[in-house]
Amino acid sequence: MKKFLFAAGLIGMSINFAYAGDSKVNWGNLDKFTDVQEGRDQREYFRENLKKEFSEIFNGLAKKLPEGYTLTVNVNDLDLAGDIRPSISYWQIRIMTTIYWPRMSFDYELKNDKNEVVASGKEELRDMDYLNRIRIPSGRTQFEYEEKMIQDWFRHQYAVGNFPSRDVKAVAGNH
Repeated sequence: MKKFLFAAGLIGMSINFAYAGDSKVNWGNLDKFTDVQEGRDQREYFRENLKKEFSEIFNGLAKKLPEGYTLTVNVNDLDLAGDIRPSISYWQIRIMTTIYWPRMSFDYELKNDKNEVVASGKEELRDMDYLNRIRIPSGRTQFEYEEKMIQDWFRHQYAVGNFPSRDVKAVAGNH
């Protein structure tokens, strides 16, 4: 029985390691984006953090792709959820209302381990109902509405067969 459990554990571990794609996120000129305004952070710090956190979102999702697959995303525009409002203090406040939903425009290309393009496209994501959705923040990013929107897009790519998957249910679960 112990040998069986040990073997089953090894197989389970190898299955988990077999899925470990990668992502690369490239950014256009942030000065021309619709809304990447900082609230309380300094502009350069906020923008570097924004790039880092969005890269982590895409990379976390790409880990569900087969080993050797690479998802390249070229972000063309971003409109963060909410709107920056001036305040009396030094900090500005981002107000979340139904008229300021998150939007994101990007091109993507998915290549397999042979460097062949298996999927590509131009996406215009938006979530006009972002405030009414049941959500559980991941705690990994301050951009939780945008993270949810990207996760929904990624799940859709699996559902329609654009992205390879061994188990759609595993991919459709929260990341």
